Amino acid sequence: MFDAALKEMGDAKSNYWGPQSFHDYCKKEKLKNARTAQYISIDALSSLHKSLKKQNCMVLRLGIPSGEKHTHFGIVQCLNGWEDYFLIDEHLFKETLPELFIPSVSSKQLFPFTLLPAFTETSLVNLALASGLMAYALGIEDQALPLASATGQSTFSFEFKPRKDISLVWSHSKGQVEIDSLFTAKRDGKETVFVVECKAGTNHDSLAKHKLLYPVLAISSKVPAYMPIVPVYIRVITKPDGYHFYFCECKVPKNEKGQVPILSEMKPVSQKHFVLRIS
Repeated sequence: MFDAALKEMGDAKSNYWGPQSFHDYCKKEKLKNARTAQYISIDALSSLHKSLKKQNCMVLRLGIPSGEKHTHFGIVQCLNGWEDYFLIDEHLFKETLPELFIPSVSSKQLFPFTLLPAFTETSLVNLALASGLMAYALGIEDQALPLASATGQSTFSFEFKPRKDISLVWSHSKGQVEIDSLFTAKRDGKETVFVVECKAGTNHDSLAKHKLLYPVLAISSKVPAYMPIVPVYIRVITKPDGYHFYFCECKVPKNEKGQVPILSEMKPVSQKHFVLRIS
């Protein structure tokens, strides 16, 4: 799939390629039935195409530039390893010790969750909110949190750099961004926006960093500069003793001019592990 692009990168001795229209690339290389989402919308390292893995490269979906009809994409090579572009559970949470969380709310408030045969990722976020776990894990001051957070999906435009040593600024133009969970709460005396991406399963995996960065950049123009935005990755693993919630807070540093966020420099700043039982 990406052999031609990777060859061009190698011939040019470049650490990135593109952006270019995915439709035009497939047409030029005579690649039939190539599904855009399958190949360039990557959620986890396990979903990355093998040709990219072999060359230590990440692919990023970049929206549809003005005057174009098709989605563009770019490829960028790792500088320091896969953690440039992924939050890897095995590395993040291996040192965290589980803590049993006992909800402070009434069993009546949590009763609806006991009726569900299985939880979606949205349900798990709402469970963390309703039980008080979200506030406890994130150090939110004692106040009422919403029973459900805001969610949404739309097209957004913004700019970022894929890694710090590449001068090129990439534009994500009118591209689709999904926001899993968004809410505000007071922490350290400041009203703060929390952007949450939740993944669930039976095992640890990873999360592509842009799944957090894109939602942050999508809303940042509407958030006052003095209001902190905190990206949060939650991994939930169901085990016989309860729901294991792994929290990872991240920080998005900016480049020297303080304007364009750098994807590879989004770093985890704290990790926690809680066990929640509701029945």
